[in-house]
Formats: sequence, structure tokens, C-alpha cells
Amino acid sequence: METLFASVALLALVFAIIVGIKTNINLGIISISLAFLVGHFMVGIPSAQIYMEGWPLKLFFMLMGMTLLFGIARVNGTFTVIAKQVCSFSFGSRKLMCVIIFVFSAIVSMVGVGTIVTPAILLPLIVEIANEEDIPETLVLVLGIAGAIAGGMSPLAPTGIIGTSLAAEINVTRYNPIFFICAVTYTLETIFFFTVLGGFKLKPSGRRPRPPFAVDRRQLLTILVIAIVITAILFFKLDLGLTSFTGAAVLLIFKAADEEEAVASVAWVTLLLICGVSILVNVIKASGGIDLLSTLLVEIMTGRTAAPIINALAGLMSTVSSASGVVMPTLIPTIPRIVEGLGGATNAQILTAGVIVGSHSVTYSPLSTMGAIGMAAASEKCNKQELFTKLMLVAFVSLILTSTLFYMGVYNVF
Repeated sequence: METLFASVALLALVFAIIVGIKTNINLGIISISLAFLVGHFMVGIPSAQIYMEGWPLKLFFMLMGMTLLFGIARVNGTFTVIAKQVCSFSFGSRKLMCVIIFVFSAIVSMVGVGTIVTPAILLPLIVEIANEEDIPETLVLVLGIAGAIAGGMSPLAPTGIIGTSLAAEINVTRYNPIFFICAVTYTLETIFFFTVLGGFKLKPSGRRPRPPFAVDRRQLLTILVIAIVITAILFFKLDLGLTSFTGAAVLLIFKAADEEEAVASVAWVTLLLICGVSILVNVIKASGGIDLLSTLLVEIMTGRTAAPIINALAGLMSTVSSASGVVMPTLIPTIPRIVEGLGGATNAQILTAGVIVGSHSVTYSPLSTMGAIGMAAASEKCNKQELFTKLMLVAFVSLILTSTLFYMGVYNVF
């Protein structure tokens, strides 16, 4: 009977993903309802326990605080001003412009803006710059997305926060090596795709005058407050969520942005998705579903193939569901049992990296959020059907590349 309950709980997650895709309803809402139906009426978990233990309160506050703070910077135009200034340092070199796009996207994502908001902010601007400099739009979109992923696994960014939290739950306390693995992976992918998509064939466009660095009072205050918040988190180890809320409060008190616009800029849809799925995943854990999934994975894995298999599985799951909201919370909890089942032939850190890297390797796809943002940012003169096909191919090749690197044991040195 326990195996039956575990199987039903796992199928509930699959059902939630399918319904979410078919109806376009937020997966978090569907997950909460299924957590109640399966958890309360089948497994016998008290209703209050379902949401009290399942809702990731600390993670919720961290993500809400960070997205509110950086939402203010987006609303008042701070990031647009900085982006235009940074991209002016190419000195007429199209190749250097591509490097700047990747690096700047990585830095913006790394300091807390994250893998979803960074493309939303920068990709429209990047496409505009690409058209002015006559750089292929597919190339700059891939570079912008890759940069956002490379930096977005930082412990300051939303996805990195989720990764840190999930890793800590399975006693993987050293998250920085995982972040480094992600950064190295997507830097290598950038070099590969830059070559394949014709980046090295780009000719100089001629030097252009640098625009004046004109910031108003609100934007200057925003830059100062964000710098203080990041310093407080990194060097004084203050709570990320509460410190971000404090910074946001200061900016709103001094009218750095309209409060309604700032609150509306919070990634509420993403928060509901992540927290809702977390409630269902907690029910899956309580019913034994995570143990069952771990056992099934162990049966097809060896010490050599564990990392590439879990990387590929994460990538395939991510093609139809959220990387940070579904795939990571589902697969990372299975890792301790996998390590135990393989007799220690692999380790939890490398498998966690496999899940995080794999789940983001297909995010170039137009079916994913970042790929969809890229499609939306493309100009009217861009052939959308051709762009769709190219981004799909990039996602497919990316998954093959990451799985191959894990199979070769490249990351075992970390």
C-alpha cells in the first residue's frame, strides 16, 4: 500500500505538469490542489501540516525580497542606463561587443537579478544593439541567455538561492563549487556557440562615441542602495531576504520608484509556482515517492553514468517544466539515496551539479521561459520560424554537451 501511495504521489506531479502545459494554468496552483487531495485524503497528512511544512517560507522571503529590490531598479530605468553604458565599451569591435554582452549579462544575473529577470531586462536592449552593429540576433540572444545562466547560479541570485537551499537539505554545504561548475559550463558553451554561429567571422563596425553616463537622483540612489545590500550580504552575512526588503523600503521611502509598479514587478507567478510545487514535493516525500524515484534511478545507474544520466533526465524534464520550480526540487532530494545505493561510487555534490546544470541546459529553447523571452525580444525583421528552429537546436546540443562533460568526469576535480 505504501508503494501505491508513493506511486500515486509521483504521478500527481506528472499529472500537474501535463495539466499546466495543456491549460496554461500556473503549475503551483495545480500542485497545491493535488497536494491537498493526495496528501490529506490518501496519505492522511493533516491539512495544516501540508502547507506549514511544505511552504518554503525562508526561500519565499529571500526570492520576494530580491525580486522586489531589483524590480525597483528595472522600473526606474537604472539597469537600462547601466547596460547602455557598459555596451559602449566595444570600441567598434563586434567580437568584443559579443563578449561584453555575455559578461554583462552574467554579472547582472549573478548579483541578484537572476536567470529570468536578466533576460527580460537585457534581451530587448541586446537585440537593439545587435541591429545597430549588424550582429546576428540568434547569436546575441544565445550569448545573453548563456550569460544569465552562468551568473544566475550565484548564491545571491534567485536560482542560486534555490540551489543552495535544496543542496543544504541533503547536507551539501559547499555550494560555491557547484556555482563554479555552472559558470564554467556555460562559459564553455558560449565559446562553442559563438564559434558555430559565426562569431569569429564578425568584422569591426567602426568606433562610436560613448553615450554620457546620465543618471537621475532615483537611479543614483538605487545603485548606492543595491551596492550596500550586496556588501551587507556578502561581507557581513546578513539575511538575504530581510536585507533586500530593507533596501527596497529605503528606496520606496525616498521615492526611487512607484510603489505599485515595484510591487507588481515582483515575480509573483514564479513564487507561486516554486512554493506550490514545493508543497506537492513535500507530500511526495512524506508518501515515500522520493525514495521510490531514487530506487528506480539507482537501478539504471553506475558510478560512471550517475551524473550524466541525472543531468540528461533533468534536461528532459526541464523541457516541459520549470528548472528551478519543478526539476531541482524533485530530483535533488533523490540524491542521498542514489549515492547510498551506488555504495559511494559517486558523490552528492557532483550529482547536485548535474541536476542544476542539466535543468538549465535546455533553457535556450523557445518552449522555456528564457527562450520565449528571447523570441519576444527578437525584432520584426528577424525570421521567427528560423529563430525558433535555431534555439531548439541550441538547446538540444547544449544538453548533449553537458551530459558528455559529466560522463567524461571533467567536473570530478571539484
